[in-house]
Amino acid sequence: MKKWLFSGFFIALLLVFLTSLTGINMSWKIYKHQMLYYQKGIPGWCSAEKAEKMADLIYETRPRICVEIGVYAGSSAYPTAAALAFLGEGILYAIDPWSNAECLKGYAAKDPNALWWDEENLEAIYNQFNYMLMQKHLTVFCRALRSNSQNASAFFQDESIDILHVDGNHSEEIALNDVKMFLPKLKKGGYLWFDDVDWASTNKAVAYVQQFCRLDVERSIGNSCCLFQKN
Repeated sequence: MKKWLFSGFFIALLLVFLTSLTGINMSWKIYKHQMLYYQKGIPGWCSAEKAEKMADLIYETRPRICVEIGVYAGSSAYPTAAALAFLGEGILYAIDPWSNAECLKGYAAKDPNALWWDEENLEAIYNQFNYMLMQKHLTVFCRALRSNSQNASAFFQDESIDILHVDGNHSEEIALNDVKMFLPKLKKGGYLWFDDVDWASTNKAVAYVQQFCRLDVERSIGNSCCLFQKN
């Protein structure tokens, strides 16, 4: 009996020790699982794989300032803000005009993108995004900047951004201007997510990014969403 009690006591001590070593990681895994479950219900185009990789990057690097260009209803802003909330520090600036006129800029009238954006009720989407932030208690960690990217760029100092996510207007001119305006705002060693890199209209913007950043192949999602790190 004494031998059994000693063995049980030893096992209990071992479990406490292992929990102390892995408690934070286990808590993050549980939190992330719940976050990804909720993220599936948010309208948008952020896959579960992308959401997880974005959240993990934040968990690993503990950024102070994150910026997202192109928010829509928040399918990628949510995992970013939720990861910051788990850490209890940092902020996401979510930039989007939520304006049909702004979304149509750069596209020909019969372009499928123009036809789609012309029909969207972006005022309702904006309200839905803000409601989601309040419902999930994320307003401390995410600030919506209702503006086009050009006007919003003046809000940030050079080399002030830790993680930048470019997923705004994908017309050739605006996509290129976004990276030209915001790359100087990104810290050296900072990370840049670029969505839809396989679109023909983003080719020039991606080529520009590659002049100043190196590709993180391991964290990138195939040929659709690439992660770059600034040199």
